[in-house]
Amino acid sequence: MVRGVSLRSLAKDEKPAAAWPTIKRLIGYLTPHRREMTLALLYVGFSAVNSAVAPAITGWIVDTALAQQKSGGDARPLLIPVIALVVSAIAGWWSQRGQILGLGIVGQKALFSVREDVFSAVQRLSVAAFERVESGDLMSRLINDIEQINSFLSQGFRRVIGAGIGVAATLVGMLLVDWRLALATLVVVPVMIGATRLFGLIARRAFRRRQESIGDVSSTLAEELAGIKVAQAFNRTDRNRSEFAQRNALNRDANITASTVSSAFTPALAVISTASIALVAGLGGWLATRQLVTVGVVVAFFGYARSFFNGVSQLSSLYTETQSALAGSERVFGLLDTPAEITDKPDAITLGRIRGEVAYDQVSFRYGDGPVVLHDISLAVEAGTTLAIVGPTGAGKSTLVNLLARFYDPTSGLVSVDEHDLRDIVTSSLRRNLGVVLQDPFLFSGTIAENIRYGRLEATDDEVRGAARAARAIEFIERLPDGFETAISERGSTLSTGQRQLLSFARAILADPVILILDEATSSVDTRTELLIQEALREILHGRTAFVIAHRLSTVRDAGRIAVIEEGRIAEQGTYAELLAAGGLFTRLHEAQFADE
Repeated sequence: MVRGVSLRSLAKDEKPAAAWPTIKRLIGYLTPHRREMTLALLYVGFSAVNSAVAPAITGWIVDTALAQQKSGGDARPLLIPVIALVVSAIAGWWSQRGQILGLGIVGQKALFSVREDVFSAVQRLSVAAFERVESGDLMSRLINDIEQINSFLSQGFRRVIGAGIGVAATLVGMLLVDWRLALATLVVVPVMIGATRLFGLIARRAFRRRQESIGDVSSTLAEELAGIKVAQAFNRTDRNRSEFAQRNALNRDANITASTVSSAFTPALAVISTASIALVAGLGGWLATRQLVTVGVVVAFFGYARSFFNGVSQLSSLYTETQSALAGSERVFGLLDTPAEITDKPDAITLGRIRGEVAYDQVSFRYGDGPVVLHDISLAVEAGTTLAIVGPTGAGKSTLVNLLARFYDPTSGLVSVDEHDLRDIVTSSLRRNLGVVLQDPFLFSGTIAENIRYGRLEATDDEVRGAARAARAIEFIERLPDGFETAISERGSTLSTGQRQLLSFARAILADPVILILDEATSSVDTRTELLIQEALREILHGRTAFVIAHRLSTVRDAGRIAVIEEGRIAEQGTYAELLAAGGLFTRLHEAQFADE
């Protein structure tokens, strides 16, 4: 059952983080643009002063008109204040344009930096971090939450600064014209401040819940779209619609609650400001009847009061809107502050072209707080040799090579390359020597050539063609409408699984790695494609250190050595023939796989 979020529950909800650190951090993205900011703020200041002068000019016109009416009706004295009002209007337009353009440009430059920082943060996060967060929620932070920051930096910040300086200038103008009417105007300000703080607290919680619910909906959509074939095959579409409807309803209710907060706030401020204007009108009329102030002063104060309360109301409503930006900022900064679990030591060494010797020394590993999945693994692989890794599903085969790529660090023990502990090496220099071909090859939207060149952007067209030929992919590529320039969609969905796998081999070949990792690289392809890959591997693996994970035992006949993994431990090691003769786990796996033969 889906339940909405009430204002009362929000008021009792967990108190959000202090706003000032988040605001200070956002402003930090504006400070590199001090010159543009200074110019824009001069426009803001001029606009505020101009707005404070306009009501006084209006009062001047009224008093001049009344004076001329009594003295004979000569309209010439009105010319100067009327011209002044026109000039004020033109100056106001000019300054408004300058501040909107200036602060808008600064806001977009700051947003550019935010997006760069976020993308850099995503790139440096370890694989484990992505396993702990749903992709839809991550996309929501990268799109929806950053859009909230965009709204604040490009519009909200300008309006806050403009309204703030405008209120201050208007207040000074009121005090200079008549302090009694000014004090009457300010009577309700404490009430407005109290209402703003109350609504702002509730609004921030409401907007945070709204952002979180958007992330939940995005996660569900991403998962359902990725698994649509499975959902249809298992007739789960009706159930999935029902479950999505529940999440969508929570998102709807969160949005309605946020809108309820905003819609209740603005009318409340309007009532308070109207009461204050009524007080000013009453007091101003009383003072005017006793000739303590002129009619022009009273008229001017109507303008001042409207300007003042419009500014205060705008600040108050912007305060609630800012809570949405703060809620989004907290989620984005939370992503930025996520520590990278795989980091380089300050004194890490940079590897050049390595020999390719690999060793595991009493390596144990667990994912987070989960059970140990590798137990005291010790392996030594000489440079230029091939180690095949086989074993039952879930034995720890992929985890073993993930440690070599340093997607994770061992819980205990060490993994070394050329006698260097991986934790003592600059990770990027290690991975320049590695090539990885996965069971499910990932291709990016772009051309065939761009995907092959992905790991070595400087490669020439001839080198790209040579890599495709070595991977036995050249034949199908040349049959495509535009050959190597054929555009493929995201993940290469327009290609067959075998074709995608051949392209992933070509990509690995072009990168020219010293160590090649093949993780179930032939398990999902047809027999013909597997034969092509096996033929290519005889050339590809020559002179390289290779780790070949395979379920199909026929693919590891030529491996120099085979390690059999069972429940995170090395059960057996040897050549294909030696392991068959030993009659152990490998023999049982072999017999089960080739029982029909």
